[in-house]
This record gives sequence, structure tokens and C-alpha cells, in this order.
Amino acid sequence: MEELLSQYIGEWGWLTIAALVGLAFKDAINNFFSGLKFLMGTDFDIDDVVYINGTKKARIVRQTIWKTTFYVYGHGRKFVVPNSSLWSLKIEKDLPNTAIYEEYKKEE
Repeated sequence: MEELLSQYIGEWGWLTIAALVGLAFKDAINNFFSGLKFLMGTDFDIDDVVYINGTKKARIVRQTIWKTTFYVYGHGRKFVVPNSSLWSLKIEKDLPNTAIYEEYKKEE
């Protein structure tokens, strides 16, 4: 029995340890990859003025792999959001003033 147990721990022990570490750091790993997706995307950059949930005007002050920091106008407060929660916010950004944007506004 001991021989069988040590054989499986020897062969599959690393997988068990990797699974336990993955479960222990699940939120940190999720936050890291969410931040990586947000940083790799081109939708939002630092110093962009955005609207959070359609009502709060804010500026993106800092983007890191773990969190994004907004400066909320009108309140004079800093709003720090973990990147894993960022996707649940409704963030809107004005279109740039280009010829396509001007054509779009005329059609409305």
C-alpha cells in the first residue's frame, strides 16, 4: 500500500501542488490576466476622460496589471478598481473629433 501511495505522489504530486497553489491564488491570477487584457487593449489609455456607469465623469490616471485608478470629477476623489472588477463597470468614452465622427453626428 505504501509503495503504491508513494508511487502516485511521486508521479502526480507536482500536479496536486500546482492545483492547490492555483486555488489559493485564484483571485490574484484572475486579476493579473484581467489587467493584462485591459493593458493590451487599445480601447482606453491613461489620461482618457471616461464616464463610469453613464453618470460619473472620470479620468484614467493609472493602469497597472492589478488595478486601474480613476480621478472622479466633481467629487475630487480617487476611484481604484481591481482589474477583475473592471469588466463589470459600464465605461463609456467619447468618440474623437474626426471626419467619421462628424458624419455620424450629422446622421443623428
